[in-house]
Amino acid sequence: MNESKMLEVYLNASELLQAAAVWLASDGRILGVNTLFSKELGYSQEELKGRSIFQINPHINLMEWKKIWKSLEVTGSSDIESDHITADGKLYPIKMTAVLVDIGEEKVCVGIVKNLLELTRYKDMLELVTSMTKIGSYELDLVADELITTEEFYRVLGISRSTLPVTRDNFRQLIKQYLPEEDLDNLDRITDHSIREGIPAQADFTIVSKTKGTKHLRLYIYPLAKEGVTYKIYGAIQDITQEKEIAQPLELTKYLIDNASEMIYWVKEDGRVRYSNQAFCTRMGYTEEEITHLHIEDLVPDVREIGWSNVFALLKESKSLVLERNKKCKDGSLFPAQVLANFVEFQGDAFICKYVRDLSEIRKAEAELRQAFDEISALKARLELENSYLQSEIEVEYNFNNIITTSESYKAVLQQVHKVANTDATVLITGETGTGKELLARAIHNNSNRSKRQMIKVNCAALPENLIESELFGHEKGAFTGAIQRKAGRFELAHRSTIFLDEIGEMPLELQTKLLRVLQEGEFERVGGSETLHCDVRVIAATNRNLEQMVQEGKFRQDLFYRISVFPIHNIPLRERKEDIALLIRHFVKKFSIKTGKNIEKIPRRVFEILEAYSFPGNIRELENIIERSVILSHQDVLNFDAIPFKAKEKLNFEGNGNGHFKSLEEIQREHILNALKKTQGRVSGPSGAARLLGLNDKTLFSKMAKLGIHE
Repeated sequence: MNESKMLEVYLNASELLQAAAVWLASDGRILGVNTLFSKELGYSQEELKGRSIFQINPHINLMEWKKIWKSLEVTGSSDIESDHITADGKLYPIKMTAVLVDIGEEKVCVGIVKNLLELTRYKDMLELVTSMTKIGSYELDLVADELITTEEFYRVLGISRSTLPVTRDNFRQLIKQYLPEEDLDNLDRITDHSIREGIPAQADFTIVSKTKGTKHLRLYIYPLAKEGVTYKIYGAIQDITQEKEIAQPLELTKYLIDNASEMIYWVKEDGRVRYSNQAFCTRMGYTEEEITHLHIEDLVPDVREIGWSNVFALLKESKSLVLERNKKCKDGSLFPAQVLANFVEFQGDAFICKYVRDLSEIRKAEAELRQAFDEISALKARLELENSYLQSEIEVEYNFNNIITTSESYKAVLQQVHKVANTDATVLITGETGTGKELLARAIHNNSNRSKRQMIKVNCAALPENLIESELFGHEKGAFTGAIQRKAGRFELAHRSTIFLDEIGEMPLELQTKLLRVLQEGEFERVGGSETLHCDVRVIAATNRNLEQMVQEGKFRQDLFYRISVFPIHNIPLRERKEDIALLIRHFVKKFSIKTGKNIEKIPRRVFEILEAYSFPGNIRELENIIERSVILSHQDVLNFDAIPFKAKEKLNFEGNGNGHFKSLEEIQREHILNALKKTQGRVSGPSGAARLLGLNDKTLFSKMAKLGIHE
């Protein structure tokens, strides 16, 4: 067979190849190509036949081809990376494996050509993806001791590529300056173990650079082994700095919850335990795995009776509850616990998060104290309650340290106080607002045989109707929403002492019956309780209302009225004891001079004249506020007094409204309150409010406004 026939056979055979093939002569002529080769260049096979390699490869000329041919004659084959030009002038990268073959007496070069264009695209895409994800790839040939990396590998590390040959040892020396010795040794240990055992591994380490700061990195190692010997490892390096910064607070939070001394666990909507910390597992006697297979009924026996679905629905509605329940341990034992249960929704799931406080030691201590020191405990509880009451009383600002008077009319009132003080008779003090009814009540108590104990005060007008009964008689734990523990009432606190019921005319009718029972029989029950309690209490009541008229109108019980008015005392208004006004003015000037740090020694005569002519609908409280304001306005040693407002008030009060109508006390009070609100720009409470200006308690003024039809 001649040479051309043999070449034709080879060309036909090359059609079966899955790669482009070209046949070249020693002078560079193209002797033939297969279909794949012609398609890649965009020519027909006939068009390429007879052309030269120089026409489709811009980088090779005749001299270069001669060198390649000579090399092929020595080695027999060679890999050539270059570019080809298509019929429409486009350049694309190729890799040609060239082999010399003998065809008869001639030698022919057979080139198997691989189009690198798609491979380059994939490489560029890989570089882009690895750059975006901050992942650098590498391959370490253990036989050749050669390290091959992507560009992103060094960018992730944040270091410059070494100019030395890239071997494992050289790379180790390169990063040694950025890594603590301990981290470097750990990296070597993990890598060596992966190579030795032939198993994948990963290692986290930290690189510290003076210019680029701290970076947290993760190295992935995948070994390749043959016949049990690892000859190559490949893998990636990833920047996990951002991941660490996000995860660190979460890891710290989980660590704190896992290791908290408080017992914590979560329950799913179906009642299964979702999570429990170590403290709860230890106390309950379960492992973490065991406890997550349990139902809430296994841990809290009471839930079985109530029904978990009911408990869950209640918590879902209220969001948070404090409960006391017995917890059941793995060994069957029970212990009392206080549980703060919170309803939580997270990523579409609902949980009940529970914080548990073991009450075993507390309950044990309580039992021992009750058994050994029952009487002492009762006295201690009483002292604590009295102390709590005293602390609240300290906050109240009283008008007088003692009673100041030269009035014969008022001395008659004090004589009544003196006569009734040393008895246990119930006293009813009547009189206008601000006349000092509470001061008389304290005088009665302080001069009685009950004076060693604190007098207990209740302002019936200042308490909401739904709380008066609880305040007077106390309540049991759970008696109503918010009653989280037992509370003693004011009558219980006033045992062997005096209780002062201020503004008794404001007490609801339904509560008057219970008060009557206490006054007649000395017994009552706490709200929500069944135990009958007994008390020895002296009652002093006070009101600025006409109780007899209220009895006729059906607003006050007649039997209660007779029971509290055993010894009535009427406290006269300031306008009926005008001889005391000058004395009180001097007293208040001295009091507020000390309070404000001023030295006011002179009081103009016109101050006495104007104020002694004023009717004082607000009585002593109003006088006190007038003097306090005057002291504040004073800059020298003379009292600065503005008389105009008081002259205008007096004219309005006594001349009526201009049509001959003489105003009632209720009308005067209403107008006086409205004027005060106007002066304070509608503010009722606070240091600059109308209540302070009128010398009234905030709640008392609110009550009066409601009765007189005055709205804020």
